[in-house]
Amino acid sequence: MKKIGFILFIATTLLIGMGSYGVSHALDTPKQDPLIEILIKKGILTQEEARELVSEMQRERGRQKAEIKQVAAEAVQEEAQTSKVKLPKWVERIDLSGDLRLRHDTQWRTEKKPGKDEDKYHRNRERFRLRLGMKAKTTETTEVGVRLASGSGFQNTTNQSFDEHARGTEIFIDRAYASWKPSDWLKLSGGKHKNPLFTTPLVWDPDVNPEGISESLKFDITDGIEIFANLGQWFIEELNVKDTNSDPTLLAYQLGSVIKPTEKIKLEFALAYYDYLNLDTIGWEDGVLKDNTEFLGYNQQHSQQMIVDSNGKLLNEFRCWELGAKLDVKKVLPLPFSVFGSYIQNADADIDELIEKGVDPGDSDPADLEAYSGDDRDSGWILGVSVGNKKKKGDWYAKYFYQELEDYAFPAVFVDSDFHGGGTNNKGHYINGRYFLRDNIQASATAFFTEREDERKDGKKDEDRIQLDMVISF
Repeated sequence: MKKIGFILFIATTLLIGMGSYGVSHALDTPKQDPLIEILIKKGILTQEEARELVSEMQRERGRQKAEIKQVAAEAVQEEAQTSKVKLPKWVERIDLSGDLRLRHDTQWRTEKKPGKDEDKYHRNRERFRLRLGMKAKTTETTEVGVRLASGSGFQNTTNQSFDEHARGTEIFIDRAYASWKPSDWLKLSGGKHKNPLFTTPLVWDPDVNPEGISESLKFDITDGIEIFANLGQWFIEELNVKDTNSDPTLLAYQLGSVIKPTEKIKLEFALAYYDYLNLDTIGWEDGVLKDNTEFLGYNQQHSQQMIVDSNGKLLNEFRCWELGAKLDVKKVLPLPFSVFGSYIQNADADIDELIEKGVDPGDSDPADLEAYSGDDRDSGWILGVSVGNKKKKGDWYAKYFYQELEDYAFPAVFVDSDFHGGGTNNKGHYINGRYFLRDNIQASATAFFTEREDERKDGKKDEDRIQLDMVISF
């Protein structure tokens, strides 16, 4: 027992000494260490015991070396973790997004106004669109969002042309809203926010972000059947007058349903009513647009003649019904496809009343509408189809539609700005194809072949247009 204890004492002493001497001098045989040789000569250790002692010391040395490496690695890792900048938890609730679109835009237009010669027009433009968005989940049920966009500030376009000798371009607030979703069936939004309505390309430009309050509701009736309702109280103009209840406002009501008889088929349809209130508070005054209202001025320049009475108040009214539907079919054919369409009618369009009660303030003669006498020019329709995917690299997608939109079916200020140059009184074809070069990069080509729906008042206007796009999302 004493011999074993003595041997362990000697081994520990040698191990400590080796720790200061270095790994490269670890013992291979008993004779490599003078102390062990002395112990052998004195008969304290046999040759076999000496070899076992040396082997045990080498194994212990290896274990110590591994432990030192482990401790060092843990120390380095701990240092790296403590040296990182720790971001506040609220940053994790923020979602950033954006996209850049580069576009080549070519238009060919032929116009012939009554009593004038034919005029041909060919225009090339290089353009871009930049959008930068942020969403913040402030609580489990509330969200705040902001999006900035390029453009000229018009409500139905964010395009910006490359011109004016590389002068800096403007950035506008495209969205600024707060939303509250206390349950799966209810969402309330306020501010400048995304259009919540189920729409087709006929009357709502996708760049339009209404300003005001919206309510969206949805309920599951049975398995595969859902009903929904969208309501909007949106501001058109703020006229800075004494009667605050007289500002032009749009009240939007929409009721619809989503039916999914199988996982492969989805049918969505909705009926909407758009009630434009207090439009008679805007108009002309002393031959000039009152308060420089864009609603009236834009419509006037885009095929909708705005007529006022002897007091300068606007006579045009818009109370519009729209019925739209879309059928999505997946996994039946090699590629998914959709069929969509809608019909709209302005129940308050009355051309003869505009002619009878209207006066000429110097820029809009109601006599010009006599070509339309007996025809209210109050409706429009669209029918289209799409095929393909638009999710990831290698996907391709194509879309086609034909539409006809009469002069007073819907306010021109909200209509697609690209189709027939924007505005109403148009008809024609739209063809688009796109291919995804990467999950977030797509190349796209769009063609428009359009003309005036009716030439009796304003004459001929044919417009063909080609747009070549590269869109990068981030």
